[in-house]
Amino acid sequence: MKNYILIIVSFCASFCAAQIKVQGTVTNDKGDYIGDANISVLNSEIGTSTNTKGNYALNLAEGRYTLRISALGYAVQLQNIIVSETENDFDFKLKSKDTSLDEVVLTASKKEANAMDVPISVSALSSQKIEDTRTWDLSGLSGLVPNYLYQESGVSFQQIQSIRGIQVFSENPAVATYIDGVNNLDIISNNFALTDIERIEVLRGPQGTLFGRNAMGGVVNIITKQPTNKTEGYIGMGFGNLNLHRHSLGIKTPLVKDKLFFGFNGLFQNRDGYWENDSSLAAIPNPEVDGETVGDQRQLYGNLFLKWLVSDRFSATLNVKGQKDWSDATGFFVSQPNETIAFENPDKIYLSRIGEHDQSVVNTALTLKYEASDYILTSISTYQSVGLSFRDIDFPGFYHSFYDSEIGEKLPPQEVWSQELRVNSKRENSKWNYTAGLYGFTQDAFEPSTNLAFELDASTYAIFKNKGRNSGLAAFGELSYEATKELILTAGLRYDYEKREATFNGFGDLIFDGLSLNENVAPVTEEGEYNALSPKLALSYALTEDSNLYVSYTRGFRAGGINAQRLPDGVDQTFDPEYSNNYEIGYKLNTKTNHLSVGASIFYIDWSAIQFFNLVAPSTFARENLGDAVSKGFEIESSYLPIKGLQLDAAVGFTSTEYKDFDLERVDFGSGEAVIVPISGNSLANAPSHTLFFGVQYGTNISKAIKATLRGEFRNIGSYFTDVQNTLEQPNYTLLNARFALDFGNYNLSFWVQNLTDETYLAFGNPDTSFGSRSVRTAAPRTFGGALRIKF
Repeated sequence: MKNYILIIVSFCASFCAAQIKVQGTVTNDKGDYIGDANISVLNSEIGTSTNTKGNYALNLAEGRYTLRISALGYAVQLQNIIVSETENDFDFKLKSKDTSLDEVVLTASKKEANAMDVPISVSALSSQKIEDTRTWDLSGLSGLVPNYLYQESGVSFQQIQSIRGIQVFSENPAVATYIDGVNNLDIISNNFALTDIERIEVLRGPQGTLFGRNAMGGVVNIITKQPTNKTEGYIGMGFGNLNLHRHSLGIKTPLVKDKLFFGFNGLFQNRDGYWENDSSLAAIPNPEVDGETVGDQRQLYGNLFLKWLVSDRFSATLNVKGQKDWSDATGFFVSQPNETIAFENPDKIYLSRIGEHDQSVVNTALTLKYEASDYILTSISTYQSVGLSFRDIDFPGFYHSFYDSEIGEKLPPQEVWSQELRVNSKRENSKWNYTAGLYGFTQDAFEPSTNLAFELDASTYAIFKNKGRNSGLAAFGELSYEATKELILTAGLRYDYEKREATFNGFGDLIFDGLSLNENVAPVTEEGEYNALSPKLALSYALTEDSNLYVSYTRGFRAGGINAQRLPDGVDQTFDPEYSNNYEIGYKLNTKTNHLSVGASIFYIDWSAIQFFNLVAPSTFARENLGDAVSKGFEIESSYLPIKGLQLDAAVGFTSTEYKDFDLERVDFGSGEAVIVPISGNSLANAPSHTLFFGVQYGTNISKAIKATLRGEFRNIGSYFTDVQNTLEQPNYTLLNARFALDFGNYNLSFWVQNLTDETYLAFGNPDTSFGSRSVRTAAPRTFGGALRIKF
């Protein structure tokens, strides 16, 4: 009986620790009180704001905590505190953003931590930097993040992200993208507009241990702003060339102070295309569409938060975000014939028809969090739905979405359910720090390139159907030990199991005559099972209070899959996962005065079992695991405040890459015989030799009420090949950007220009030119505009 009593007492002690009132004052370096400053406890929903006299109060249990203190116009500050009955008064002094850099919080290790303490190469973009650099979508990360490259196939939901040369040749991405805890498993779901963002973290190198599938190149982790006890909102209006309209609004407010919070932000964006159609080079000339604009984009986005602090320890957050993309002059899957024509006429495209698309995506996430004295329990339940229709896509040949009865109809929604259960230790209370969890998902997939109608003539269509049913389970854990005050050892391991099933038909199996479907051959169902181990080892050593050195090994994988086509007997219908192993040495510095921050790393990546299309039988091509590759290089990021108001930013990445033991089997079009095309020794596709970024920003008060800020940027992307054959080259190119802003009270007026010199470069190039196609897409020309933002 006594044992039961002891167990109950211990249990209650961990859940019901006595609360101590923590209080203090927030001032600036002149001693002036700062009202409306936000004070939050890392890895907790506990937070508050200061009153007009700078005073704050929190209720915390005894122990060590890290507080994040922020206020408008001041640099973010992180402070470690130890709370006890005798020590509970803590005052903080904030410095102006003109004289101090922000201290950065990351969730790269699945919990909030000071960026200096995380042994990972990571680029962190604050809300202010996202606004200053006009990062409106993922394409804005090119150059800004070392060794990062963004390409897209006409629309933002068909993009390719490459980090350190590790990229993708199928629908499963090689760089995992998370937004507010939801993993976008498929490229088609990865197109949310970036607005009202708290920060973006780009983790460079494999992150399989904590993030799982498709994180073999890295992770882009996007965190949007959540509501607090402070009522605030904004209205934004933006205009530019190419008929740009970008209008937004948002509001965050407590519904019940300290208990229930509501937040919403929305965006409408319209931009005309930058290509003029000329059907003279199209497969079927059609003068009726000559002179039409191609590449129009319209987006409507909304993001809703509802947060409930049930008690001091338990919270529930519901987040629903949705976006609709549509166009009646779409750039979806269309391209220019080759690089020569594209560079000579970057504003022309050559189509027989002007297509249209309509895509919608909804993410829903329910996050439950319970904080005990020594650990935090987190549950993240998510649901994602993606719908897509398209019509008259000139690829060449004419393609339309189709599933049941109508050309151009919306495909059934791609649906993903996922559940993560995670426990994190509270590092402040122990030398041991752990993260452990379980993850599972199910996915009903309708990949657009294998669910369509191919037009045989004006009223007859060959129908392709492919329904995927995928599911997976994973268990993961990471353990760190503080061996000394300076030395931290980390080890982690993840096991993933995945089952995939595809039901599909072949060419000619299903014919639609405009009225009815005629099935010539029944569809076939194939299955595959895969598993992967993702270990991690890291050693971090604090050289000084301001600098860390780390050495790490990490692994990532990209899921295997099923070839959704009929293959001859004896040919594998499935292909296995591919893997990347990353070896890295890194260094981080953040000076005590917060005037200078530096991050540097040297890396070597071994990429194995690359998935690529190959000749598997006479006249039959399918995806196989073909070869290996290596990528090695270094990266440096730095921010520096030499004088008040002047900030210098730099990001430099150099990469050397090479395919290994990689041969393609193709057909000689002249003889019809199979031939070997050696790829070994070639550079990786979409792997620039370097990326360079330099930014200069100066802000000063031109009167007591008005602050002016001028920013200039230089982005240089080194030459690279878009194809594995290394014949389709994008030469080295430079982008110059500028921005001028005026802040007066709650108003912000800005003017900007992107690609000031109107540089011509490729947004996409064919990854495999061995079939004769050298299709490419030019990127946007010079764009410019202005915006007004009103806060309240």
